[in-house]
Amino acid sequence: MSTYYGTKGQKVQGIASDPSVTQEGQVWYNTTTNALKVFKSFTNAWSTGGNLGTGRGYLGGAGTQTAGLGFGGYASGGPQTLNVTEEYDGSTWTAGGNLGTGRQLLAGAGTQTAGLAFGGFASPAPRAKTEEYDGTSWTAGGDLGTGRQNLAGAGTQTAGLAIAGNPGSAPYSTNIAEEYNGSTWTAGGNLGTARRSLAGAGTQTAGLGFGGGPPNTGATEEYNGTSWTAGGNMVTVRAYLAGCGTQTAGLAFGGSPTPTGAATEKYDGTSWTTTGSLNTSRESLAGAGTQTAGLGFGGTTAPTRTATEEFNAGPFIAAGTVTQS
Repeated sequence: MSTYYGTKGQKVQGIASDPSVTQEGQVWYNTTTNALKVFKSFTNAWSTGGNLGTGRGYLGGAGTQTAGLGFGGYASGGPQTLNVTEEYDGSTWTAGGNLGTGRQLLAGAGTQTAGLAFGGFASPAPRAKTEEYDGTSWTAGGDLGTGRQNLAGAGTQTAGLAIAGNPGSAPYSTNIAEEYNGSTWTAGGNLGTARRSLAGAGTQTAGLGFGGGPPNTGATEEYNGTSWTAGGNMVTVRAYLAGCGTQTAGLAFGGSPTPTGAATEKYDGTSWTTTGSLNTSRESLAGAGTQTAGLGFGGTTAPTRTATEEFNAGPFIAAGTVTQS
């Protein structure tokens, strides 16, 4: 009669949710997702962060990966144009002070304790409204010279940059840029390409505008505080994307059309290169942070409205799914 011996080693634990990181190489079975998981080392990758309290798209973003700010936006059902503000601490979103004027398709700049919200749409038209955040509440700032939605933002609360957008009249895209000094907007140099639904990064004197449409484009332009010049084109042409970082270390992610909605690219001041994709494809999201520590949150489709992801150049330890090689 044959003799069988037990397999040596430890039993894989089955749990309903992924545990906190303890050690690289730790293995478990997630009984909710029915997946064998392991903590492993990643580079240039997105990982899951804490969910927004209010799911939404077309929102504004500012700050860093560990001190992020999300405000305004659009939610399906209920009050669709929102004044809700949330603050991120690197793991959890908590409620902040509400915007004075609820709106969607707005832009943001600055930090969690010195944020800037400007432009956007609130029925029946694009707005010129600007508001400043002190970490607790929003107060009115000076209006944009040209009210618009689907614009991009860059810079700080006292040195902001409003880039392109939709002024609400034909041809529904503009090449206008405006500069904010903490109280007043003044005209800056015009972009070479009029567009809307683009992303921005950088500062008022070293800004970056990229993507947008229509038609959808990968065109990138760099601002020196006076004029825009052409930069390297994005690898993936798209609109309704998000961005963060600087003119020489930018990060672009998400966007439309759907097949491009997970694409992530890095900019070095000359050219874009593809890097690790978002875990969940999405458009009309907000971005914050840097090229090596980015933050993407929200979106217009059901799986992405509350979802937050964090980009890290790494190496860092996070949960991954064990797949057959």
